[in-house]
Amino acid sequence: MTSLAGDVRLCVLLAYFTGDKRAAKARGAISKRIRGHGDSILDEIIVTVDPKRRLHLHYPRQGIAGALTAALTWGVFGLITGGVQGLGVWAILGAICGGLFSYYSLSRLSKDQRKSIGQHLPAGSSALTAWIQGSDPQRILAAAAPSAAVASVAAIGSDLSGQVVQTADSPDGNGPAGSGARQADTLAATQLSMILVRFAGEHAARQALAAAGPAKGSTAKGGTAKGGPPGVPQVELVIEADEHGKRRVIDPTMGPAAVAKADIVGWGGFGLVYGLIVGFAGNGGVLGAAERGLVTGIAWGAFGIVAGALFGLWSSRSVSARRLKGIGPLVPPGSSMTLGWAAGSAPAAAVDGWLASGSQRLLVRFAAGPHGLVLEVPG
Repeated sequence: MTSLAGDVRLCVLLAYFTGDKRAAKARGAISKRIRGHGDSILDEIIVTVDPKRRLHLHYPRQGIAGALTAALTWGVFGLITGGVQGLGVWAILGAICGGLFSYYSLSRLSKDQRKSIGQHLPAGSSALTAWIQGSDPQRILAAAAPSAAVASVAAIGSDLSGQVVQTADSPDGNGPAGSGARQADTLAATQLSMILVRFAGEHAARQALAAAGPAKGSTAKGGTAKGGPPGVPQVELVIEADEHGKRRVIDPTMGPAAVAKADIVGWGGFGLVYGLIVGFAGNGGVLGAAERGLVTGIAWGAFGIVAGALFGLWSSRSVSARRLKGIGPLVPPGSSMTLGWAAGSAPAAAVDGWLASGSQRLLVRFAAGPHGLVLEVPG
């Protein structure tokens, strides 16, 4: 692989396996080898395709955080409502529910995207995707090569340049040769595209997203909601750096504000039903039950705001500003960046809309190649 124009700060690993449980089994050994070389894993996702070609996403790092966060918040709630006994019961219940939800239910892809990708991959297969703070893509590739059927690593430089190395494609182990026919095949086989866009200005990314308007699927916070219009990139993260280099990470769909807002409805509704049941059971009559249900619903809804905010802060966000310290040159002082996802190769999304207002852009494609799922960076 020829050297990148900018120094490598971030590597994206995609290891593909011919077995729906192999990625999960190999993850520990691969992660250990990566860390053994001094690299830091920022986030990991395990992808499985079941016998019916349904795509499932698992988030091992967020599962632990989700269990601990829910155990704490639910435990406090149990202590307030039921004393020490309530603390134990609700903490255990919260750990189980929070861990399972974070591991299995959190998803950055829409239902339609998961369905489409699953239909184009072999049944009974799996993959491991990892975002790694590291400067040597060949070393990261070597960590995955002994276990995977095919592995590829996209090396991203501080100037948002990118190149791919992979274990099986050409005799020298490098990425595709880039012929016209091969590029056309890659476009046709692309299942998903990761888009990085850098803007000049601390708040320029959010301003560009806000200018796109609701018709583009943007939210009030400047993100793109899941399930928006087809072809519109879904924004996962907005990263901002002030003039002193201090970073801030905003997650429009899984951050504290978004999760807290969603939990108001869930906790408030559950509290309302619980209060009605207790009110009727206590022979309080219709008015008494209604009053008890309303008060309980409001109280639980308020607690849901706190619980949701903490869950969004500690668990459901894919990465925090502190963990991005090592890749600071990707977002230099006085700039901002978005990380988004688009279905397929998204050629229109790569040049139109808010993406066009960015100063630099990098597209990383997840493509179904002859050896399995691999990464591609278009020239």
